[in-house]
Amino acid sequence: MTAAPRSAGGTGGPGAGAARLVSLVRRGDTASRVAVAGVPLCAAGLAVAFRGPGRAHWRTLALTHGALGLAASVVEPAARHRPVTKDDLATAFRIGAGMFLAGALLDMPARRAVPRLAADATALRALTATTDPVRMCAHLLLVVAPAEELFWRGLVQGRLTRRLGAGRAAAMTTVLYALAHLPTGNAAVTGAATGLGGGLSLLRARGAGLERLALVHAFWVVPTLLAERVRGTDAVPRRRDDEGDGAASGGRTAPPAPYDHTAADQEGRSMRTTPREGRTGRTVTRWSRFVQLANNAAHIALYEGTGGRLGTRMLGNRVGILTTRRPRDGQPYSVPLFTFADGPDVIVVASYRGSAGHPRWYRNLLADPDAVLRVGDRVRPVRARVLDADERAAAWRHVVRRFQGYEEYQRRTTREIPLVRLSPRPEHD
Repeated sequence: MTAAPRSAGGTGGPGAGAARLVSLVRRGDTASRVAVAGVPLCAAGLAVAFRGPGRAHWRTLALTHGALGLAASVVEPAARHRPVTKDDLATAFRIGAGMFLAGALLDMPARRAVPRLAADATALRALTATTDPVRMCAHLLLVVAPAEELFWRGLVQGRLTRRLGAGRAAAMTTVLYALAHLPTGNAAVTGAATGLGGGLSLLRARGAGLERLALVHAFWVVPTLLAERVRGTDAVPRRRDDEGDGAASGGRTAPPAPYDHTAADQEGRSMRTTPREGRTGRTVTRWSRFVQLANNAAHIALYEGTGGRLGTRMLGNRVGILTTRRPRDGQPYSVPLFTFADGPDVIVVASYRGSAGHPRWYRNLLADPDAVLRVGDRVRPVRARVLDADERAAAWRHVVRRFQGYEEYQRRTTREIPLVRLSPRPEHD
């Protein structure tokens, strides 16, 4: 007896659908190949945009997303946009405005429930100030939003729908879209992408056209980022000229000048903050720990894979890769950290985003103060020393001026956040 062929919707579940998709790729389905290859390429483009030089952020997004959208329109004619109608504009505006209002209402409760979101939103806010608002909106409206819909809802979801059916395809596209945003290292961006991707994939499953989805995407993301830009203008002081993000030289600039201990000691107000009552610090869950380790691994891979050309500047500060050794087994443990130059030495901050406990790299240094620090293409052995109270008071003012998030981290925890001086290790060691 011959088995009856399965319907186009498929009933074998996501695993069987994924297997059939892989089978199509192996048989030479060009559109499926582009869809499969495009997902990691999109993730890599987002990693470069968010971890590379700040001033290149929007240009990088436009180039990487634009290339994926163009490829999708070439290999999948059904994914091409049709002319936009007045009904598309009106409907998309209503949906986009509703999503924006819903996001605004959920914003504060989400930040209270997940303290990391506040700091990551601050990082996103800083990126909105790296270019002219008109240029930022042009990138989003004309390139990023339509290109993402062409690739994700047009090509990826279209391919999956043929194998899995509309519902399963929408769910899988949402998951893939969220995973592609994980390498940004920004929980606020990943969370927003999950919500946005889920809504757009559901609309696509219900028959919405790509041109309408692109408008919904734009009508949500543009006011959201403009609102963040306004908040940043009102709340965050402008960086001094010597605190630029180094984008003009591809992110590779000389380390900041050493800070003046005497001037710092003469400042009127201490930057050390009073912890909130009854709060010991942020709780690190297994999930947040996993995400942090994944983000660190992606950042380190980008950093080392490009010889320190990418990932070496974030929010106007130099980023270094500190490698310590775990006391349990002596295995190396690497982590990306902001570095603050003080003559030949470097100051690093054991903030752990305001967690109740110290970060692992700091505990490793307490057991063995010898480590290796990489900043850009320079690798050198260093020896760590925790700053005493007097040194810390002066250094704390400096690091908070360079990154105000440390102030918020200290408010989250009753633990005094340690500052560590990394000095070049004597050669005879």
